[in-house]
Amino acid sequence: MVLGTVLGVLSVVMVTLPLLRLVRDAPSVATPGSVTLQFGKGLYKVFEPTGTAGVASVGATDVHVTGPGGSVPVDDSRGDEVITRGRHRYSSAVAFRVTTPGSYTVRIAGARGDAVVSRSLADAVRSRVGWVAGIPIGGLLFLIGLVLLAVGIVRRSRAKKAVLSGYPPPGSPRAP
Repeated sequence: MVLGTVLGVLSVVMVTLPLLRLVRDAPSVATPGSVTLQFGKGLYKVFEPTGTAGVASVGATDVHVTGPGGSVPVDDSRGDEVITRGRHRYSSAVAFRVTTPGSYTVRIAGARGDAVVSRSLADAVRSRVGWVAGIPIGGLLFLIGLVLLAVGIVRRSRAKKAVLSGYPPPGSPRAP
């Protein structure tokens, strides 16, 4: 039971903390503008403020990414990922995949404003799949421990009643 609790809590922490840091530490870029960042392998997205409209104004033609291997292809995103920072809401506008870790320059043209460059949230969760799997395993171990604890309590209670009533406990050599 303790092992299940520890595994479950540790798994939740190992999944959520990196995601919270991912959103909190993602750099803002004044648009139009550029920023040079260190990226590892993975899918990255440019998020832009959408307010309540939910309509992206930055497209794949407005974003240029260059890195160690040259130019990186940029595609429009469906706007299906949303980041909230304080009262500001950002939706994914474009996406690009980094295959070689290193220093990348992201240039964003378009309307004046700001944007956030961050690893895709779904991609970040997929990279933590081992810890995500630990959550239900920890829950299962907790439930098994709870059942074994209940069974142990019931058995001890029955054995204690048998001794108090003058009969030997079940399973003892003198039991009828």
